[in-house]
Amino acid sequence: MYFMGVDVGGTKTDVLIVDHTGKILSFLKTKGANFQGVGVERSLQIINQAIDEALSKAELNRSDLTYSYFGVAGADMEYEIKIVRSILERLNLVNYEFDNDGRIALRSGTLDDIGILISCGTGGITYASDGRTMARKGGFSRFFGERLGSFIIAGMVASAIVRSKDKRDEHTTMQEIFEAKIGQPIENIMHYEYMEEDRAKLYQYALLLIQTLYEAAHNFDYVALRVLSQIVDEVIKIVNAYMRHMDFALPVKVVLEGGFFKNADEILIKMIRSSLGDEYTLIIPKHPPVVGAVLLAAQMANHPFGENAIATLIKHWSDEK
Repeated sequence: MYFMGVDVGGTKTDVLIVDHTGKILSFLKTKGANFQGVGVERSLQIINQAIDEALSKAELNRSDLTYSYFGVAGADMEYEIKIVRSILERLNLVNYEFDNDGRIALRSGTLDDIGILISCGTGGITYASDGRTMARKGGFSRFFGERLGSFIIAGMVASAIVRSKDKRDEHTTMQEIFEAKIGQPIENIMHYEYMEEDRAKLYQYALLLIQTLYEAAHNFDYVALRVLSQIVDEVIKIVNAYMRHMDFALPVKVVLEGGFFKNADEILIKMIRSSLGDEYTLIIPKHPPVVGAVLLAAQMANHPFGENAIATLIKHWSDEK
């Protein structure tokens, strides 16, 4: 039996193929294939090529796959789900299923599908399951309530710098730190926000803004610490929102997933851990969310992985560290 998991994101696409023992036969990373960013036809092309390359490496054909599971960014509303389904139907796979990419991240981070997932990559999404109820909150845009996501957080830093410069808010050393990094005033990069073709450049600056946030926080910059506190506040609000209507056994697993959390400075992780307390176990997985897609594929095929198979599967990433 062979299982394939595919994580279709905005900035990257991962394909993982394993056998029934959890042995990894192929793991491939390629460019993002979210149809909202690259279009339907280009999304199909990227996914198709990634699957072909992964199967070739595993020395398998599509007909050899017992079951496949896709986690797809942008599979939110019904009309988006129809678009994703139309793409996957053209892949010529016999047995497959899909859901939002947050769903596979929950399974990957908890391994047993019980806990709370808070994912913060380019954007943000949350999922939770107590073993009886599965729920999702958010995962849309800042306009519609999101407060997590690397781009959102970078925007908080940029806003704080500009407001500090024109005296609308308290002074912050983040101005000096960031402008030293880019060698020019922050105002000079504002046009990247308005020109769609320059948006990729703004994402590069976003990474520097997040680095600036941590550097300033380590120097006890008040505004930087306030921004970090706002991130922690949002984590607490998400956890409490799930706890109000779900029944978890203590301690509750809280999984922090996505590039922002996986690359977070220890100062933020310590703040989150101390704010949650002993009733929660904080998890930052070393393995990628596509692991959850493989576990769900095996489950859909009525061959759920046991502890030994899961240990074999995730050992690959533990050995890399």
